[in-house]
Amino acid sequence: MADNQVIKVFSVDVASGATLSSGIDLAQGWSDVSLKIPSFSSGSDIFIQAATTSDGDYLRVMHPVVNSSSAQVYDYKIASGLSARILPIPAGYQHLKVELSTAQTDVTSVFEIICKS
Repeated sequence: MADNQVIKVFSVDVASGATLSSGIDLAQGWSDVSLKIPSFSSGSDIFIQAATTSDGDYLRVMHPVVNSSSAQVYDYKIASGLSARILPIPAGYQHLKVELSTAQTDVTSVFEIICKS
């Protein structure tokens, strides 16, 4: 099998007027995960939520930022100006949701989660 071969692609929708997708079960924790972001008519920050079970409490995924003086942890956030892109997201989680900071009106936003081994 080739390095970074796409193994599975999952779709998840954020309904018009909503800010949170339903949960998606990736069937396992993958080592390399990317999010395909649709084109947005208005800017919205994007957050990733994860849970340990499909019916568990979904929480925002955090990531460390290290500089020369200290290590800090922040929400993993994709800035509002980035749409129509494919970006890497934190891997290793099986149950995910996509959260938008601003609801999109008159459109259902379809995101794809691309999982590689």
